[in-house]
Amino acid sequence: MQTDPSGFLEWCQNSALSAIIRHETWTVPAIEILHIAGVILIFGSVLVTNLRLLGRMFLSEPAGSLAADLSRWMRLGLIVLVCTGPLLFLAMPVKLFMTPDFTIKLVLVAIAAGYHLRVHRKLLSAAANDATPDAPLKKSARISLTLWSIAILAGVELGAFS
Repeated sequence: MQTDPSGFLEWCQNSALSAIIRHETWTVPAIEILHIAGVILIFGSVLVTNLRLLGRMFLSEPAGSLAADLSRWMRLGLIVLVCTGPLLFLAMPVKLFMTPDFTIKLVLVAIAAGYHLRVHRKLLSAAANDATPDAPLKKSARISLTLWSIAILAGVELGAFS
């Protein structure tokens, strides 16, 4: 059974919150700034942790403790994205839903987040006290950086051309 999303999209488009977001000149830029800040918090945490695992920075800091320290910033970034993402969607729900780039971005973010939660974080936890990350963890760091980079580039592309 296939459902038609047009009713939901019209409801989003015609909601009072959508009207406020669209018609005030400052709301979309303010929400986008917060959304970008959330992306920076998440990717910054991922980048620093993975560069540590690859032996590129903070070599005197144990990777496990560095990841633990950065996890609260990653959670804050996630909270910001979960709050601002739907608001940005409400600004132009029909247009975004009809844009294949939007779906691609969401899928790529889901893949990167899923990999982080299901694979990478578990490998990091298992090796938290190891002085030198092993080959599987280094490989996972490369995969993690690649997935997050692709997802972010898809978001940048969507923002630039939508």
